[in-house]
Amino acid sequence: MDAGGLVSESGESGRMRAVLADGAGGPSVLRMGTAPLPVPSAGELLVRVAASGVNRADLLQRRGLYPPPPGASELLGLEFAGVVEAVGSAVRRWAPGERVMGIVAGGGYAEQAVIHEDVALPVPAGMDLVTAAAVPEVFLTAFDAMMLQAGLRAGETVLVHAVGSGVGTAALQLARRAGARTIGTSRTPAKLTRAQEMGLDVALDGRGDWPEGVLEAT
Repeated sequence: MDAGGLVSESGESGRMRAVLADGAGGPSVLRMGTAPLPVPSAGELLVRVAASGVNRADLLQRRGLYPPPPGASELLGLEFAGVVEAVGSAVRRWAPGERVMGIVAGGGYAEQAVIHEDVALPVPAGMDLVTAAAVPEVFLTAFDAMMLQAGLRAGETVLVHAVGSGVGTAALQLARRAGARTIGTSRTPAKLTRAQEMGLDVALDGRGDWPEGVLEAT
C-alpha cells in the first residue's frame, strides 16, 4: 500500500510527528521531530496512534541496551492504541475506523504506526484509548505466564511476586477473573494495600520471610 499521499498532523506529506532519540542516554536525548510515514504491508494495519505505553524495555532501548530486532522500526515504542486509518490489501479482519491496541517491535512513539492484523486487539467498549495503550504489554505477559504456560484454573492458588508492578496488578486481576486465590508480595506497604483494594487475598511483605508466609497461607 502506498502511504506517500497521506498527510500527517504535522502538515508534511509522507511524514509524521514522532519521538526521536539523539543517541543513547537519559530522557534528555528524546525530542519531537518528524519521520517517514510507515507503509503497511499486505497483512498490516496503519493506525493513527492516540497513546503509547512506557515499558522497561523502552527505557532500556533509549539507553542503547535493548536494540530493536533486525528490520523493525528504529523509533521507540512497543505498545500503543489508536484508530485504524488504512489496511493492507490482504487484511480481512479489520476496517478503517476501528479502535485497536497492541504490541509492536518498535514505532509506537509516533503519530502513526503499523501492526500486523493477527496481533492487533480490539479496544473494549467503554475503555478509552489512553487506558488501552497500557494494557497489551502487562496483560498479555501475565496471561501467557499464568493461563497458557501454568494453566491456572478456578480454585487454585497463585503467588504473584511484585504484585504492585504493572505485570503484577495485571496478574492479580486475571487470577481473580479466573476464580483463583491470590497471594502477593511487595517490599512497599502502600502497594500491598492497593493490591488488597484490588482483591488480593493474602498480602506478604517481600522484605521479610515471605516463603514462610506462603506456607502458612497454603
